[in-house]
Formats: sequence, structure tokens, C-alpha cells
Amino acid sequence: MDKKVMGHNPLGYRPLADAKFDFIPQTKSGAGEEAKEEKKSSSSKKTVCYYLEEDLIDEIKRRAKKNQDSYSHYVNKALKKVIEE
Repeated sequence: MDKKVMGHNPLGYRPLADAKFDFIPQTKSGAGEEAKEEKKSSSSKKTVCYYLEEDLIDEIKRRAKKNQDSYSHYVNKALKKVIEE
């Protein structure tokens, strides 16, 4: 009776140590010590939950997209602006 084969590992024919991953771009989160230094200087963040009206949420998302910004970053900037007034 033959064993059933689920597939093969394309990296199995050569040791992983020889594999090159230089096609993966360097990012701040993977930059090592520089990223750690920068992280320490930025403010810490926490997750919170608020109940907002749906049309307000839709408008915030629309404006964030228009400004090519993330929803949470846009909300953060808006709240800071209101608090500073």
C-alpha cells in the first residue's frame, strides 16, 4: 500500500540557510535598534471602544480615505485637534 502524499516543500531540496530573502524590503519595524530607539520616543497607545453614530463613522472613514490616511490615525489627529482648541 502506497503512502498518500499531501504535496512537497519547494524549499526542501536545498537548505533554508542558502535561501535569499533580499526581495523583502527593509521596514522600520524590522530595522533593529533604530526602530527600538524610535519606538521609545513615540507616545504609547491603547485600544479603546466608543459607540458612535454610523453616519459619523462613515464620514470619518470617507475623509480618512480622501486624505490617504488610516481610520484610526485620522481619528487620533481629529481628537488631538479638538483637545488643543
